[in-house]
Amino acid sequence: MTISILWLKKIDIPKIDQKVLDTDGKIIEEGQDGQILDQDQLASDIQNQIASGQTVFSIELATIVVPKEEKQVKTAFTPGDYYGRYIDVNLSTQKMQLFDNNQLVQEYTVSSGKASTPTPIGTRYIQNKSPRAWSPDHGLWMPWWNGLGGGYGIHELPEWPNGYKEGAAHLGTPVSHGCVRLGVGPAKFVYDWAPIGSPVYIHR
Repeated sequence: MTISILWLKKIDIPKIDQKVLDTDGKIIEEGQDGQILDQDQLASDIQNQIASGQTVFSIELATIVVPKEEKQVKTAFTPGDYYGRYIDVNLSTQKMQLFDNNQLVQEYTVSSGKASTPTPIGTRYIQNKSPRAWSPDHGLWMPWWNGLGGGYGIHELPEWPNGYKEGAAHLGTPVSHGCVRLGVGPAKFVYDWAPIGSPVYIHR
């Protein structure tokens, strides 16, 4: 009995996961799908050929694709990466830190976006300011607004037209629609402290 296997291509190809930066999702390595031999299918094909009574037969090897996965690559952030004043927002700890070059100026507890409306990760810049911005989508005021583009911003706890402040008990918990909320006092400090153009580094 002779068994001839057709080697059409290299069988085992290791998968290489796609690598993306955890800060802004930028792809730094595309990666590739892997491939392995389908041993169950091979065993079944051999058994069927033997059972057929043939003395010479060939088998084309079946393979299984192993999909690549996305892996986040954490970037080390060192105070002093930006010149001048900048804001660091850690979504994992729900903390905001204000740096002036390599000096930590203040740290505050924040409330960022909930899972269904997350705060976008990456580096943004303060584009505009308003001491009392109005949200037509939600029908409330956002005092001490620092706009980051795309409808996102840093602001004080939202305020309903009747004066009620929303979310004071939620600081430290992600509950917003994507903005970064600050408590009364810290929000105005950030508004006055960080000029338009200041970098805002948002990460996990």
